[in-house]
Amino acid sequence: MKNKFILYIIPMLVLNSCFGVKMSKIAISNILVPKTVIIDKVKYRNGFYGELYPINLTYKDETYKVGFNEFRRINCEQFDLVHSNIGETTEGVLYCAEDQWKQAYAYYDNPRNYFYYYSIVAGYGYTKGDLVIDISISIDPKKFEELMEFAKNHSYNPFKSDENVKIQRLPLPDKDKSPRCIFYKESKDGYFTSYKGYYFHIIDGKLMLVYYYDYGHGEYEELVAVAIPNDIGQHFIELMKY
Repeated sequence: MKNKFILYIIPMLVLNSCFGVKMSKIAISNILVPKTVIIDKVKYRNGFYGELYPINLTYKDETYKVGFNEFRRINCEQFDLVHSNIGETTEGVLYCAEDQWKQAYAYYDNPRNYFYYYSIVAGYGYTKGDLVIDISISIDPKKFEELMEFAKNHSYNPFKSDENVKIQRLPLPDKDKSPRCIFYKESKDGYFTSYKGYYFHIIDGKLMLVYYYDYGHGEYEELVAVAIPNDIGQHFIELMKY
């Protein structure tokens, strides 16, 4: 299969070269992750769940080959979904039958269709700690999205420097007084979760986004963090008091 894929790509690269056109990442992505697929004469389309990640998927027995990709039907009562292990993440990509696509998009775009959580993580760094998960039913969905958007725009990226991110260097917080926190949401049908890679600490009454932990090769240890704006951060601090 790999050899067939290489043979398929090379002529396209040569053709583009002849016309002086450099093949873009988008074009390659469209080959690897098609926007639509047809299975049993039904058209399926991806992109209905935004930046969420599929979880807890169970599959029906049938498998379907479309081009270079293999698809399986999902056990889902609400929507006609198929899945393939393609794309940039290990969770793969889900497709919805096109005649249900708008309905599915509206469902996963509605904040009322989610449970919101925060997790208190025992310890910090990259070692796996015990999680204490509390459900926060009174969270403001708008504040949640604002927090996630801020974290996305201010999180550490080793391949890109951003002078607009104002970082602070602080002593590593006491993990008992200021444990690492994660905020996320899961769809009520149990099939999707938001990103869980943004870590936070409460330090001196402020919610701080972890930029990275600097262990200094054993010589010193610091938390490199970004302060969350008060109008966002205080909402979450208040929730965590209960």
